[in-house]
Amino acid sequence: MKFYFSCFFLCGIFLACISYQSLQGYGQNTRSQLFALESGMPFYQVGDSLFSLVEDSLVWADEFNTGSMIDTGNWTYETGYVRNNEIQYYTVARAENCRIEDGFLIITGREDTPPYPTATGAAHITSASITTKGKHAWQHGYFEIRAKVPTGQGPWAAFWGKGDNQNRGVPWPACGEIDIMEYAAQTPVMIQNLIYGSNYNDYQQQTLKINRDFSDNYHIYSLKWTAKQMTFAIDHIVTHTVNLDDLPFPEIFKQPFFILLNLALGTADGSTIGGRLDKNCLPAEFRVDYIRVYQNKK
Repeated sequence: MKFYFSCFFLCGIFLACISYQSLQGYGQNTRSQLFALESGMPFYQVGDSLFSLVEDSLVWADEFNTGSMIDTGNWTYETGYVRNNEIQYYTVARAENCRIEDGFLIITGREDTPPYPTATGAAHITSASITTKGKHAWQHGYFEIRAKVPTGQGPWAAFWGKGDNQNRGVPWPACGEIDIMEYAAQTPVMIQNLIYGSNYNDYQQQTLKINRDFSDNYHIYSLKWTAKQMTFAIDHIVTHTVNLDDLPFPEIFKQPFFILLNLALGTADGSTIGGRLDKNCLPAEFRVDYIRVYQNKK
C-alpha cells in the first residue's frame, strides 16, 4: 500500500512540474495560474504575473520599425472632431501629429500657429487617432503595448477597443468598449475598463483607477481576454479582472474587437478625465514602441 501511495505521490509531483514548465518562463507565476491551466479555466487574480503563454502564437504586430508614417494596410486615421466634444482636431497622414521615428510611433498633440486648415474651418489644436477598424479585429487573445504617456493637464492617451459590429451600424455602448489603458496626466490617473449597455443613456462600467504617475518611463500595458475573463495588467502584473459571465450583457463581448490608439487633449469645459487643456504642456507626445496580439494555437 505504501508502495502504491509513493508512486502516486511521485507521479503527482512529476505532472505538476511538467504543468509548471508549460508556462512560458517570465518571472514567477503564481499557484492560481498553474491551477488555471491544469483545470482549463484561465482565471487570474490581482497580483498574478501575466504573459503570453506557450500556447499563444503571435498573430499580428506593429513594431513601428520601418518607414516614417503608419502602415495604412494596418491602420486607418480618424479625422476631425471625433468624440466627447474634445478640442483637438484629428489629422490624416500629417507627420506633425503622427509619425514613425527611430523605431517608435509618436502621436503628438500640438497647438498650430498658424491654425491648421480644415474643411470646416481652422483648427488651433491638433492630434492623431488611428484604428484597425475595417482592417483587423480579434476575439480573445493577449494584447500588449509598450508605451510612454505624456505629462500635463489635458493630454489623455488611450489604447482601447470597440466591437466590430460597429461596422454594421451598432452604436456605442451596445458595441462594447475595452480600455486596456487610458491615462490622464492631470490627476494623474490610469484607467482600465469595460463599458457596455443598451444605449447611450443606459450603460455600465467595470472600472479600475490607479492614481499614480506613469509618465516617468515606458510601461507595458496588456490584456488577456478569454471566453470567461478579461485580465488587465501593467508591467506583467495583474491589476484588474472582470468575469464576463457576471455581466448583464455578456453577448457584447462575444465578437471580435478592433483597436484604437489616440491622444486626446481635453475639452473646453474640462468635462473629460483629461480636464481643461493647459497649453503650456504642448507639444505632448504619446510614444509607442510596439503593439502585439497573440492568440491560442488551439
